[in-house]
Amino acid sequence: MKTYEDAVIGLLGSHGAELVQRAFGDGGSDSPHEVQIYTFPDQDALDAFLADPRRQELADERDRVIARTELFPVDLDDRSATANGVNVEIDWEAARQANLENWEDRVALHEKSYGLERFDDPDHLSDVVRHDLPVLRSFLEQDDLAGLDVCHLQCHIGTDTVSLARAGARVTGVDFSRSALETAARFAERSGADVTWIESDVLDARAAVPGDFDVVYTSIGTITWLDDLDRWAAQVHALLRPGGTFFIRDGHPALYALDENAAELTTRYPYFGDGRAQRWDDESTYAGPGTVAHPRTYEWPHPLSEILGALLRSGLRLLHFDEGRVLPWRFSSRMVEVEGGFAWPEAERDLVPCTYTIVARRDG
Repeated sequence: MKTYEDAVIGLLGSHGAELVQRAFGDGGSDSPHEVQIYTFPDQDALDAFLADPRRQELADERDRVIARTELFPVDLDDRSATANGVNVEIDWEAARQANLENWEDRVALHEKSYGLERFDDPDHLSDVVRHDLPVLRSFLEQDDLAGLDVCHLQCHIGTDTVSLARAGARVTGVDFSRSALETAARFAERSGADVTWIESDVLDARAAVPGDFDVVYTSIGTITWLDDLDRWAAQVHALLRPGGTFFIRDGHPALYALDENAAELTTRYPYFGDGRAQRWDDESTYAGPGTVAHPRTYEWPHPLSEILGALLRSGLRLLHFDEGRVLPWRFSSRMVEVEGGFAWPEAERDLVPCTYTIVARRDG
């Protein structure tokens, strides 16, 4: 029976539905063997799910293993129905579409709040790149980016991309948001930076981006938006030319396991992923005021073992790993502003990492 139910549940994401809860019983006293609670966007989505030919093809298996199935609406009063960070089953394409709508909404807000006017100073670099450059340069044969081909994955509106160009690189910025790239192109022209912009999911970057690169760069707040890190790492490896260097700095998965609203450091969310996405509803954005029209997003927890394992399995060689105490955005209202970003209060600063940095190389 479980095999059948797993197959049916696997169809939910195609119709924008989510599995909220799944409970198992012993079937005694005529009680159900299994109870599932789904949410559907609307009645049309439910009707489409029920009529899905793939579901109909499973009818013979259902009739063989299940005495009866009952479908009825319920009211969800408990916290799991609306809580942020709850784990849900959702199809990648449905999750990606929700995330794209959310990031499209962020563009206009971030264009106002990212401080683009500071780049009117031709020497100005983003805080992120200013932090990352010394580490990256130490692993480059020529000790700088001058004349190197750099691919910046998940570049958003291009502040870090333009900063890499100002550091001397020939830069290609890749993002899945058309609005972000349009803003990035205007910003680069105003800043006097020559950047190539390509619209693509990062998981399809190799097919979309021509040429190969001395450096592939991504930083920061990136890979939690991806469900398949092996596919991600394969794109990175394929974009690099032999001898090329990969750099990532991102939020630490141990940080993401913490309750951002708790009065002390308290674990709330899974550190290890199980393939399900975490669902979030948040009208705000991490930078500046304003609200988005599409507040629902989906992210995936990835432990360090998964991140490092994916890069190693792709054929990259690890050169450097480090963990940091300072984050470029305020993860929790309890964080205090320090040089370079935000950190936990001093008494807690050594208790949990905020970021990790990985540098890896493609040897052949």
